[in-house]
Amino acid sequence: MQGLRIDTTPLNPIYLEMGAAVQDCQRIELYISFIVTLLIELSGGTLSDQEFKGSMESLGSQTLGRLMEEIKKKVGFTDDAVLALRKSQRSRNFLIHRFYNERSDLLLTQAGRDTALAEIRKRRAAINEANAMLDAVMHDLVRLKGIDLEQFKSELEQRFES
Repeated sequence: MQGLRIDTTPLNPIYLEMGAAVQDCQRIELYISFIVTLLIELSGGTLSDQEFKGSMESLGSQTLGRLMEEIKKKVGFTDDAVLALRKSQRSRNFLIHRFYNERSDLLLTQAGRDTALAEIRKRRAAINEANAMLDAVMHDLVRLKGIDLEQFKSELEQRFES
């Protein structure tokens, strides 16, 4: 007997938006790890490739909450910035850990899927508000380091491809 086949095509917009949200969440984690590593390097001299990679790996294995505590210790964020980081963490945790369990009933109808999609987009916006803030910090640190942004991108790609 063949298994039951369900057409999941109507869920594709949900899956696409959730996939993008996961990528946005990972970008926050990467940005924080990179910013903290740059701050370590700026305060103590140039890190070797191995030390740089080790710092990124160590930070990359921490939870987002721990990473946020780490960056708050090193960067003088405003209250609004801290609030944006917390909001992004709550949005991330909901999407990653609870969305499908708590919103599965919405996925059964087109109206429900539209509601779910709107919620994902709203939470992604909170995540990307934090990403934009972190992106600005990262660009400032890169400039402080005296690195041309195009050269920086090339070096970064080389470090992660090796």
